Amino acid sequence: MRIRAAWIGKTKHSATRAWTDEYLGRLRGFSRWAAVTGEELAGREPQAKLLERAESTRLWLCDPAGRSFTSPDFARFLEREAAAAGNGGLVIAVGGADGFSAPVQAAAAGKLSLGTLTFSHELARVILLEQLYRALAILSGHPYPH
Repeated sequence: MRIRAAWIGKTKHSATRAWTDEYLGRLRGFSRWAAVTGEELAGREPQAKLLERAESTRLWLCDPAGRSFTSPDFARFLEREAAAAGNGGLVIAVGGADGFSAPVQAAAAGKLSLGTLTFSHELARVILLEQLYRALAILSGHPYPH
């Protein structure tokens, strides 16, 4: 299973960088089950970069109006989506302050909700990475989710 967490916008807060690094490091411990990477898409045309990264993958967008999951359901969802994506893998993206462009939304397989509350895009990134870690812990039988 290959999963790329992508986020639009430059990291502004050192705490966000620290938590991002923490969870990406923890996710490496599950490399037997999944290769999870993170990517910051900043600078010129970050949404176009996201479209390029998602060309041969299944793209899912984080959006409060998206599909909601329990953590075990999210783990099973990842497993099914990774199987459907094949070698291309998944890209799960967190938008910037302005959300996603119409072309990005059109290219997406769907939308996922991290909750009905609105989070800053930097905090949403950390929540996504923690939930990916929790999902892989569930799938591998690791005690973390309990």
